Amino acid sequence: MMTGSGGKTMGGPPGGWQGWLNTGLLFVVLEVAVLSIERARWITPRPSLTLALVLSMLAAWFLARSKLPAVAAHATALVIGIMVVVCQAAVLLSGFQPLFLALRAWWLGTGTAIPGGETISFAIFLSLVTWAIGHTGTWFLLRRRNAWVGVSSGAVIILANLSNLPERYYFFFGGYFLAAMLLVALNRLARGNAAGRGAGYPLRGLLYFGASLAVLAVFAFSISWATPEVRVPRLQTAVATRILWKQDIEDSPVNLFAAVPAKQPLSTSSTRRELHFGKDWHQGEQINYIVSSPRPSYWRVHVYDDYTPDGWANGPTDRYTLAEETAWAGALTPAGHETITYEVETNMKTDVLLTAGSFVAADTPTLVQAGAGDIMAVTTPRVLHPDERYRVTSAVTAATPEDLAGAGESYPPEIMAAYLRLPPDFPESVRRLSRSLAGGAPTPYDKVTAIDNYLSRIPYSHEIQAPPPGTDGVAYFLFTQKSGFCLYYASAMAVMLRAVDVPARLAVGYLPGEAGEEEGQYILRDKHYHAWPQAYFPGYGWVDLEATPSTGDSEVAIETPWVGGQITGGDWQEWQDWYRWQVLAEAGLSGGSAAAGANENRTPGNPVWPFADELGRALLITIGGIILITLAASPLLARRSAFYHWLWDFTREDAAAMIYNRLCRLGAMAGLGPRAEQTPLEYAAELSATFPRQARSLDTIARTYADSQFGRRVAVGLFEEAELLKSRCDVFGNLLPRLKWFKKLFFRLKLSD
Repeated sequence: MMTGSGGKTMGGPPGGWQGWLNTGLLFVVLEVAVLSIERARWITPRPSLTLALVLSMLAAWFLARSKLPAVAAHATALVIGIMVVVCQAAVLLSGFQPLFLALRAWWLGTGTAIPGGETISFAIFLSLVTWAIGHTGTWFLLRRRNAWVGVSSGAVIILANLSNLPERYYFFFGGYFLAAMLLVALNRLARGNAAGRGAGYPLRGLLYFGASLAVLAVFAFSISWATPEVRVPRLQTAVATRILWKQDIEDSPVNLFAAVPAKQPLSTSSTRRELHFGKDWHQGEQINYIVSSPRPSYWRVHVYDDYTPDGWANGPTDRYTLAEETAWAGALTPAGHETITYEVETNMKTDVLLTAGSFVAADTPTLVQAGAGDIMAVTTPRVLHPDERYRVTSAVTAATPEDLAGAGESYPPEIMAAYLRLPPDFPESVRRLSRSLAGGAPTPYDKVTAIDNYLSRIPYSHEIQAPPPGTDGVAYFLFTQKSGFCLYYASAMAVMLRAVDVPARLAVGYLPGEAGEEEGQYILRDKHYHAWPQAYFPGYGWVDLEATPSTGDSEVAIETPWVGGQITGGDWQEWQDWYRWQVLAEAGLSGGSAAAGANENRTPGNPVWPFADELGRALLITIGGIILITLAASPLLARRSAFYHWLWDFTREDAAAMIYNRLCRLGAMAGLGPRAEQTPLEYAAELSATFPRQARSLDTIARTYADSQFGRRVAVGLFEEAELLKSRCDVFGNLLPRLKWFKKLFFRLKLSD
């Protein structure tokens, strides 16, 4: 325990209004961070983090004021925190038994049928973190008078949260920065006061604090929109390439964040492990990428080689790290290929590298996921943010239909083993249909054409039902649903080609997109996300095919099963013309721009504790209002404090002169000031007529001043000093009630004072 001048202790919990004010400010700081998480509504149902924060700070307050050792206090807080968190989790799942079953399923990596069970581990994590920052922040503030622990932990929480949210949430950071700055500044003044530097907040400190607060407030809100997205790409890439084990954490069944949905456009390798048949497909208008390329292409994101009745997956794969501008050793160079280099600008968070044809190299470090004799996907070691750019070099085929028709059937053994594989329970009806359509075709290319002609007669539609559980998706599409979107067409062509001994697989990515404002620029929107089959042709490698018809609501605009080289010629002009017509048609129907971004679809859900969910907002508004009123009144309080500081302050060397001069100033402010020709004794006699009970005190002040100024004695003795101070209290105490309040606030000091 340190002791400063005046015997004031530096340790221990602060008392009085300063302690309450700083604790209230700490709550505001942490509540802004917690409220940003609650308002994001990451999961449903969700615990009340505000309630956890309030309880943790109350527990820390009582423990900090107790005489328990630090270790015992922290252990007690931990036990209380676990009890609170467990109770919150049990309320979310309507009982302790469902909670136990859900946690057991999460730990074992198995699924759970309990509503909310898949996100309960994340809910517990949020509650524990909230309890931890509330307890540690309050403890250090009260026991050590250290506000930085709470401010720093809150900053980590709010920046981590906002970095995964859209920009409309960034105002939370401005409020957090302002509240944190206010807390640190006032806590610093309180520490100075506790060290014996004066009673209350000093005038100079308050003035400096007010000026700094005004400047930093503007600065805080100026950077609040940018700070959550501040990044250093080269440093992030360098770090990411050295911690590739984070991919294993993402794949772990105990990953706390696996079931938490993204709050902004996000496309990462962890979201593309499997592709299931469903009833929905991408139809949004938001821009995901902008590509600048010397030629259009189908922009590939991922390739699937393993077909299952309910969708697609990948067999065993290996991951390789490539440095920037390093060529992939296994790159295929198809006959008559063309090498192109294109630039991609991201408009969402993603680790995807869009590839066209056969990937060669990129200007950024990459992770190559290879399996079944070829590349399945190319990603970056870290998640790229919007507006980042990268360049990719690829080899694309320039083969003609005649070239492919003469390619033959000399497939490599590894290609046949991986890409002719069908499930053991593959429907015989699909196999018979495939053979009846293409079994007698003379070449693989003719088989592609025959199957495409059949699929083109199936109506395209987004209004479909997902295949029932246990039903083969392609069989359901061909014989029951008899309509669908690109995933169903592409899957049908791929498996039907396999059924007639043509190696095929499924690719997902983007259509060439719509023309941008600049030449060679292609805008890829969410609605351009597409699935298409690829077939292997000896000598030319994997060739993109288009199985989806260009009718109805389809974004496809070419009438051919072959994509590989055809969109570089005349068909690309047809594609451009089609998009121009489409944009004009949409603009005419909507009366506005056809490029309007899609709004985020979000179902808020109902909180488990409606009152507790709104508790944070009510407390924040109340405490915020009190703080605003205090800040508005602080200049007046500072002036009032300065007046009394001036009035009662003195130094022993010139005590008599200071007290008499202040008497004259007070008298002048009350309309009883001395005249120029009056001596000190005459002025005291005149005041005695107004204050007869203070006549002796007035005479003491005047005589002591006259003796010190005009007599032989300059210094005042101890006895005389005591009488002088007693007289000052008597006289000033009766003069002050005659002053108007505004004269106390707007008095002016003179150099002589």
